[in-house]
Amino acid sequence: MERLRFCSPESGPEALETKYVVALESGVEGWQRSTLRAEINLGLKRGYAGFLQEKEEVISFLKETYRSAVDEGRNYIPVGVQQSEIVYAYPSATGAVADAEPALTLFSDKSPLYAVSMSDVEWQVSVEDLASRLADKFGQFRVYVTYTRVEVKVFQRRG
Repeated sequence: MERLRFCSPESGPEALETKYVVALESGVEGWQRSTLRAEINLGLKRGYAGFLQEKEEVISFLKETYRSAVDEGRNYIPVGVQQSEIVYAYPSATGAVADAEPALTLFSDKSPLYAVSMSDVEWQVSVEDLASRLADKFGQFRVYVTYTRVEVKVFQRRG
């Protein structure tokens, strides 16, 4: 199996043989040296003692939300979805209670290709709107959103 190789505008002459290059779409380069990554941590238990929701229910909700956004010409935040666990403790009348619940971590990078027209603040507002909709739909008391700075390169097949 041939190993895939990538190149970017700063690559040397050996990059001429690579199969993948930094994407270019409508004159916009798919490389951002400093952009935002968001993570939304969503528990799958309704409230603290409720029933468990399934990953598929969350994905179905996201897909319907995205279809509506596309139909209405609005932006949306595409996400990756990973299974995780939230481990926590809280005080009670009988002493501390520790528990864990299945969760999803939804992550997204502000795309250098598709979020070009959005400022960082506008993008964060969209992420937080999505987090709020998810929390409301799936009965969460809290939902955590974390932002970090990352470098993003989008590669596409040459030719």
